[in-house]
Amino acid sequence: MNDKKATSVRLTSEGKRLLEELAKKFGISQAAVLEIAIRKFAEQENVA
Repeated sequence: MNDKKATSVRLTSEGKRLLEELAKKFGISQAAVLEIAIRKFAEQENVA
């Protein structure tokens, strides 16, 4: 995960609020929350 690339996303107000709350709850960055969510979704969908 050290090969980081800059990207941007647009979220609804609710999506942004949830992202902020998850980051705060787990004490990690919002980028880390997105990385975890993407990886879990990919695993769930059997995407390598």
